[in-house]
Amino acid sequence: MSLVVAGVSLGAERGRDGWFQVFRDVSFEVDRGEVVGIVGGRQSGKTALLKIAAGQIRPEGGSVRLGEVELTKLRRGKLEALRGRELVWVQRAGMAQQLQARKIVGWPLAGHRGKRSVEQRAAEMLDRVGAGDCAGKCWEELTPWEQVLVGLAQGFVGEPKVVVIDDLLDGLGSDQTRRASDLLRSLIDDTGRSCGVVMSASDRDSVMLADRVWTLEDGKLIPTSGHHKRAAVLPLNRRHTA
Repeated sequence: MSLVVAGVSLGAERGRDGWFQVFRDVSFEVDRGEVVGIVGGRQSGKTALLKIAAGQIRPEGGSVRLGEVELTKLRRGKLEALRGRELVWVQRAGMAQQLQARKIVGWPLAGHRGKRSVEQRAAEMLDRVGAGDCAGKCWEELTPWEQVLVGLAQGFVGEPKVVVIDDLLDGLGSDQTRRASDLLRSLIDDTGRSCGVVMSASDRDSVMLADRVWTLEDGKLIPTSGHHKRAAVLPLNRRHTA
């Protein structure tokens, strides 16, 4: 099941500068088993773009589709149910500091399973990523590396079709970034490569594992060297090498 972001645009206010265009007519696609990276500096709009992809905010124009479902046309209730079950948002910044890791990991399952089942599955996923001893710790008590492990456990605790990861691997250093990349790949493999991932980062090294990497600059997505660009967004599963 692909995630297709097609021709989305977004504007915002910036103090005395007034209204400005964050990005316009931006398109990308995430296929099953694939990792797509979006690199951009501060205020480049990459987090806003990922929030649109995750169905958290609506674009001013364009559409977002998960499989045959157009997220930009869903009512709030159906969209929230889909986000927790098939489309999962993972972030480091903005996480509730007093929330325990077990609660963070179990959140995507809340409302879909009973409390005991959620707790059991959250514990299993924390063990799976090597963070079983973090279950009772609050987010603010976790090291940056432990936050990465808890974030990845949250992303894959259910049966997601797409996981959207915002700046989770930034600032880890090359060794831990590689370890996190290997772990992410293994979690995708656990799904039978039925899940795709789109992740943002402030630098290219933080998305070293990605199959394709875009740079968001001046409101446009620019493919990096070695990037495999799709011939078109709307016809699924058709691509060519740029």
